[in-house]
Amino acid sequence: MSEIKVSINLITYNRADFIVQAMDSILLQTFSDWELIIIDDASTDNTKELVDSYLLKDSRIKYVKQENRCGISRSRNAALKLSVGKYIAVLDSDDVWSDSNKLKKQVEFLDNNSDYCLVGCGVEVINKQGDRLKKYCNPGEDEEIRKTILIKNPFAHSSVAYRKQTIDQLIGYDESLKIGEDYDLWLRMGKVGKMANLNNIFIFYRKHTANISVLDRNIALQNNFDIISKYKEDYPNYFLAYWKRKIRKIIYSLIKP
Repeated sequence: MSEIKVSINLITYNRADFIVQAMDSILLQTFSDWELIIIDDASTDNTKELVDSYLLKDSRIKYVKQENRCGISRSRNAALKLSVGKYIAVLDSDDVWSDSNKLKKQVEFLDNNSDYCLVGCGVEVINKQGDRLKKYCNPGEDEEIRKTILIKNPFAHSSVAYRKQTIDQLIGYDESLKIGEDYDLWLRMGKVGKMANLNNIFIFYRKHTANISVLDRNIALQNNFDIISKYKEDYPNYFLAYWKRKIRKIIYSLIKP
């Protein structure tokens, strides 16, 4: 059996409203040398029935439903353990890859730049209904990413592709984190390799009331404080990053839940 080039990791929990759009956007990719690893973190809706119909159509799709809730970080690591690809791509089940060349472009980048371990792309934000809200591209070059990474997470999780060898070296996502596990991983990856963002809008990132960071922004912000403090000696502008979050925390405290 030849090596699979990309393992796509998709973690889901009660996303029956969105997961079909996510899977369809994978199937529309022009790059076809992939496997899709779906970890269902004990959904109670009809996610399994929806995924089952895709399993019958495409042997590249693997589906595991966990009997009990494990949480996002443990579920991401469960997907990684099953992944055999040279590269890992991530698509969260409420997001969509909006460009059919997304995987192709990122695989080409990683193939041609062996000193880079991580590559993301630009984002278009959509709401629950799929209405388009705004577009943005994060810093593209490694040097600029390092200058700003403590100030703001420069990678949307569903935008990234990274080397399996790198995450194996780093032993996966930090399972002690319920929020911000991706941000922590990028900061660890930046210590062992270069990072980049392609200047292309390749994903729809969905904002809705069930996003983890919206459900409890105070916990999310505290996690964020803890994460940047861990890496304050590894990247510049820690104090600017700290005070930006401190001001945000004060503002949050003044807003009624």
